[in-house]
Amino acid sequence: MPSSPSGGPLLFTPEQHTRALTLVGEFSQQYLATVADRPVYPPVDRAALRAIAHEPLPRSGMPLETLFAELEAVVVPNSTHSAHPRFLPYVQPSPNALSPYADHVAAVLNQNCNLWHLSPAANAVEQALLRWFADLFRLPGSAGGIVTSGGSMANLVALTAARDHALGSAARAEGLQGGGAPLVLYTSEEAHSSIDKAVSILGLGTNNLRKLPTDERFRLRLDALAAAVVADRAAGRRPFCVVASAGTVTTGAIDPLAELSGFCREQGLWLHVDGAYGALAALSERFSESMAGVGLADSVSLDPHKFLFCAFEAGCVLVRDRQHLVNAFSAQPSYLTMSEDPDFVDFANQGPQLSRAFKALKVWWSLKHFGADAFAATIERMHDLALHMGTEIERRPAFELLAPVVFNCVCFRVRGLDDAGNRRVLTSLVDGGDAFLGPALVKGRSGLRACFMNLRTERADVDFILDRLQELAGE
Repeated sequence: MPSSPSGGPLLFTPEQHTRALTLVGEFSQQYLATVADRPVYPPVDRAALRAIAHEPLPRSGMPLETLFAELEAVVVPNSTHSAHPRFLPYVQPSPNALSPYADHVAAVLNQNCNLWHLSPAANAVEQALLRWFADLFRLPGSAGGIVTSGGSMANLVALTAARDHALGSAARAEGLQGGGAPLVLYTSEEAHSSIDKAVSILGLGTNNLRKLPTDERFRLRLDALAAAVVADRAAGRRPFCVVASAGTVTTGAIDPLAELSGFCREQGLWLHVDGAYGALAALSERFSESMAGVGLADSVSLDPHKFLFCAFEAGCVLVRDRQHLVNAFSAQPSYLTMSEDPDFVDFANQGPQLSRAFKALKVWWSLKHFGADAFAATIERMHDLALHMGTEIERRPAFELLAPVVFNCVCFRVRGLDDAGNRRVLTSLVDGGDAFLGPALVKGRSGLRACFMNLRTERADVDFILDRLQELAGE
């Protein structure tokens, strides 16, 4: 290995920096140029991965070239290739071209985005990003928020604020130990599982989470919600929050946000919109009307690593009144210097983390480099691909749709096969490496699900997948 600089063995010489950047650049270019030729889901070399899992701690280092050789020989061939044009199982996009490089820059700068003194420029970037999102949904000037790891953490932060708002001034000191009527939260049977996790983590108890039925369009039924709230109050419980979905994880349904907002205002309930999947589709005029109600919520979760196509991780939570985050999360330990400044925000007081990376950079750069219109056009292209698949499914007798195509996902099944048969066909498709779709359970029926969030997918890929599924079903 080249000699170390004066700072010690953990720093690079200029020559090592140049070599590392060359290797990273060559790897990135070669991988993305060949990803479509690889099996989407690889045959796993279990012996090679066991060797990695059980490798002893190395006491001496090895050259960069050796590390990259192992990457090419073992890591890449045993990775699921989410950038492949036929990787369509979950709400997991291929990243835009810039965001991996932004992550590199963020790691080099290594800002800790908790106190503004530790990250002044990053603080301004995050503020700008939050303002852009708040303006997109027409939230008031009192709105605030924080960049998170993803939608699950955003939902947890929002529901923490909702819980503490319901408990009042004693929330921090007493918590749920203060007694009183049990708090009850409402959502639809189509809601994301992160809501269940948040309810459990917050000590509310999943027995106090009401999963309500949906209508024929898989949207939360307002009549069922109203009846549940009346029943819980009559039983001595305390309804406090409704979680609506701006894009349910299975069918992409958008709950009736405006109607739910009116109901919550009348009933004194906190409205949280889980917009991690779809709310950022508001960038597109095609979806702006259906997402217009997002801004009526008390809190909103977003996922820039979905419809802004940023590399993992990048989430966000917004609240109508930023003071709710401060009430839930502020702390003033003696070992941290927090001096208020009108130009900056101590994000440590608005979320659960102290150590927090500069995730906002890749989102900020992506919007600045590509522009919002480019993302709007891409969102619409994803929808067009879903519509094409839906049309093809309806045209082919071998398939049937399980739900209307309203967003960028398609739920369907193979006719003539029972639930177990549909699951077997899906397993064969994935294990064969031809394509990666996900399972769907829609109103008790098992099927397959394609979610279009891959920048490389074309109509030909859709046709290939359906052709292959017909072959597998015939077999």
